[in-house]
Amino acid sequence: MQSEDILNGLIRWVEIDTPTGAVDNIGRLIDLIASDFAPLGGEVERVAGRDGMGDHLIVRFAGGPGPGVLITSHIDTVCAPGSVAIRRDGDRQYGPGIADMKGGGYLAFCAMRDIVASGTSLSGPVTLIYNSDEEIGSPTSHALIQDEARKHGAALIPEPARGDEVITFRKGRAKYTLDFHGRESHAGSAFGDGHSAILELARAIRRIEGMTDLNAGTTVNVGRVRGGTEPNVVAGHAACDIDVRFADDDLGAAVEAQLRAMTAQDPDVNIVLSGEIEKPCLARTPETLSMMNAATQINAGLGAPMVETRSGGGSDGNFTCAAGVPTLDGLGAIGNNWHSPDEHILISPLARRAALLKGLILTYAGTAPRGEQQ
Repeated sequence: MQSEDILNGLIRWVEIDTPTGAVDNIGRLIDLIASDFAPLGGEVERVAGRDGMGDHLIVRFAGGPGPGVLITSHIDTVCAPGSVAIRRDGDRQYGPGIADMKGGGYLAFCAMRDIVASGTSLSGPVTLIYNSDEEIGSPTSHALIQDEARKHGAALIPEPARGDEVITFRKGRAKYTLDFHGRESHAGSAFGDGHSAILELARAIRRIEGMTDLNAGTTVNVGRVRGGTEPNVVAGHAACDIDVRFADDDLGAAVEAQLRAMTAQDPDVNIVLSGEIEKPCLARTPETLSMMNAATQINAGLGAPMVETRSGGGSDGNFTCAAGVPTLDGLGAIGNNWHSPDEHILISPLARRAALLKGLILTYAGTAPRGEQQ
């Protein structure tokens, strides 16, 4: 595999803008991915989208009775159509979602294409998922991902990397909305009859922000507030949206318990919590460290040292880990500035990253004993 050849194929995927919920464009990209996989002989299954989301694609390669490997990639992006120009500047290729994470999804395809072309038999199944809603928490695909994960012995997540690295830990994430229901009244002639939802929201925000514990790796952020109708009306309703990140699932549950227990200082204002823990932590387990060691050996054979990293953001690897499957993340294209107009990948390492994925697939689903194939 040559990096320039990989880039030429990847650009075809990137040219189709696929922000989450862009059902038609997501459908076009899934058609293209399915056509790319067709010559490889895998079983292709298209899962119909729901709740305003696009379809998902599953490609299965049968193998022996071994545990096998799941590779999950998302094809949705956060980029509004036309917001990221597809352009090249030296070793950098820019484009919407090229790093996060069409690059990694295409590298997974290249790895399987190379394995099939080599005639290597598989000791266990290899399944690839391309889902269309990861950027909003995978609401319609996480159950599918966990069901498939439980059929395999390992999961590989080709999310982007900033260098020759792998991710062995990701924080968990939760999203909540707190609604405050008070009583409206005229702010001049009947001020005393009102019970302000905005006032109660303001009181609550200080308590919510106080749940942050940086030493424990817990952050609780009120990122959006709204409420009221007119300046001369005591607000009858207000709400805030809360993002929670945690380094331990028990700590995440503890924050949720605190939010559910919140009561208003004004007894005539009612507080209602909605939302949930979207993604548990991707834990740094002994099994994950064993996978990292395998990746380190493979990358050393490719001429580059490997770095272990962790992330405060979540991925679908959080779901595979929660399903009890050893998971290694951050195996995608090397780049930077994802979720921005300057999102890009580096072209020269593409072949090395594809070879790393190939080596890991063969390590956990190849014919040779684990750790011997590259």
